[in-house]
Amino acid sequence: MQIKYKGEEYKSIKALAKVYGVNYEKLCQLYRKGLSMDEAVELCIQNVKGRGKLMKCKGKLYRSPKVLAEEYGLPAGSLIHFLQRCNSVEEAVKRCMEQQEKKITLWGREYASRYEMAEALGISYNAIAFGVNVKKMSLEDTVKGLLQKEPVRFEGKEYPTLVDLCTEYQVQPANVMDRLQRGKTLYEAVYTPVKNNGILNPIEYEGKTYQNVAFLCREYHISKVLVEGQRRYEKNKTVLDCFHLIRTLRDECRWPKDRIFSYIPRCKIDGKFYKHLSSFASVAGLTVLQIESYRSKHNCKNLIETLYAMQKERIPGYQTEHGLFTYSQLKRVGYSERERKKMKYIKDGIPQYPSLQDFHFEEDCMDILERWEQLFDKKPKRKREWKER
Repeated sequence: MQIKYKGEEYKSIKALAKVYGVNYEKLCQLYRKGLSMDEAVELCIQNVKGRGKLMKCKGKLYRSPKVLAEEYGLPAGSLIHFLQRCNSVEEAVKRCMEQQEKKITLWGREYASRYEMAEALGISYNAIAFGVNVKKMSLEDTVKGLLQKEPVRFEGKEYPTLVDLCTEYQVQPANVMDRLQRGKTLYEAVYTPVKNNGILNPIEYEGKTYQNVAFLCREYHISKVLVEGQRRYEKNKTVLDCFHLIRTLRDECRWPKDRIFSYIPRCKIDGKFYKHLSSFASVAGLTVLQIESYRSKHNCKNLIETLYAMQKERIPGYQTEHGLFTYSQLKRVGYSERERKKMKYIKDGIPQYPSLQDFHFEEDCMDILERWEQLFDKKPKRKREWKER
């Protein structure tokens, strides 16, 4: 089969591949997919990776918007936005670069682009764009909301929230948030040493006087934001009352004293703290609905009692040469009804929740949320568990 490339004819694709030193099989594959021979050869020569739509920008070929974005130092999401709306790849790159050149000011600090700002604060560029462009929120409100609720990236690691990051690095979340709003980057906010703010509002606790509540919280490694959060909903209690109750809760659940107590964990199982019930349920191979349904049906006092009772639950089994099987498992494997009747029936033979068998609910476990409700005279709120599903 005669092949023409750049005005010259070749006896076959194999001959063409040999002249240009490209992979024959790859060249055939690209040609069969509908690309012209010129495009297929160029892709092989430039060793273009990816499987997407072929794009050409300034003489170079690309098959991935992400690779193209990395080449020009642009955010991939923004470039894809312009690729879908511009007539050519060059125009999309140009418009994307123009957008990035527009300087942005947030909390007194100037950034070259939203992308640079997102990198400096450890939050998602796409989330910022969605908040500003789709939700029509102000840039400040968008960034503040993301820092409070969304995952944060810092030094190559992603944290579920800013509070988790602060717990890891032993800094007060209130201090970090305050520094960010003063124009510092996330790196500066985390690593800036604590200074005496000079605010005098003496407070006495256990015979010792502290300059203010912040110094008291810092002394005991307890988050000031956490204490003030309790005070917001307990108008009849003073800040000192809330601090004492939070400290009591921290000591009872044996939270490590060298780590800042920055949130109320849902529970502690086998010495490990879980922020939400859904976090433990995921580890245990269960759902929140399963746990809460069992608790409601059997009227268990708290979460630990529920899990302990679930661990003890047994269902009938049949003894086979390969071990114990339930009735449904026997049918699935292919045993007949006649064979089943000959097997030994064991009433309480198989754990109903096998994924719970490796846990020890009698040691180093605590329903922390229940204890928090007792300390602050709160009524149990089961609904918050159902929302985690």
